Amino acid sequence: MIQMFHVSKAYSREAYALQDINLKIAKGDFVFVTGPSGAGKTTLLKLIFCEESVTSGQLLVDGRNIARIRASRIPYLRRQIGVVFQDFKLIPTMTVSENVALAMEVVGVYGRKAKRRIAAIVNAVGLGHKMHALPLQLSAGEQQRVAIARALVNDPKILLADEPTGNLDPELTIEIMDLLNFINAKGTTILVASHNKKLVETSGKLVIRLKNGHLEN
Repeated sequence: MIQMFHVSKAYSREAYALQDINLKIAKGDFVFVTGPSGAGKTTLLKLIFCEESVTSGQLLVDGRNIARIRASRIPYLRRQIGVVFQDFKLIPTMTVSENVALAMEVVGVYGRKAKRRIAAIVNAVGLGHKMHALPLQLSAGEQQRVAIARALVNDPKILLADEPTGNLDPELTIEIMDLLNFINAKGTTILVASHNKKLVETSGKLVIRLKNGHLEN
């Protein structure tokens, strides 16, 4: 599903965020990307999502080399990838359903089809009873569930999550991880960037460890 061959990302001649990364992530894998702050975790996710471009090497997503992707093709790639941010990035003046709907509007899906899909995914993350609530009326864990619903509403093949439990207490962390495991069990490939050592070590998942932009063995 995701392959990297000698991938590097440089912001200047001296400043490399990632250097000579080689890895392979199969369809349906659940993988943690871990390492200290500044190790390159977020950059790795951004390369897959085409928020950042590869400096050198090859990056294949679902068989396509996106290291040389044309700008016009990026929106089509992103339809296959859902992204969850640590700070949720919900619009405070919009309800749960309206926040989730934004992801469908981006790909041009409206009307009854959109409403049915939104209702299904919001129910799936356990928030059907709060469909019309505003983000500030929700707990942190519920807000993260909305962010996950938004990332999943277009049925992506890949889910990228950047520190999805970073702002949550241990109980809510377990709740979100249970939800991610449920999503993964349905076939979605998941990459989670996390510096939470305990979470990573007790998860039983595959782990990619980064340090100073290099892949640790």
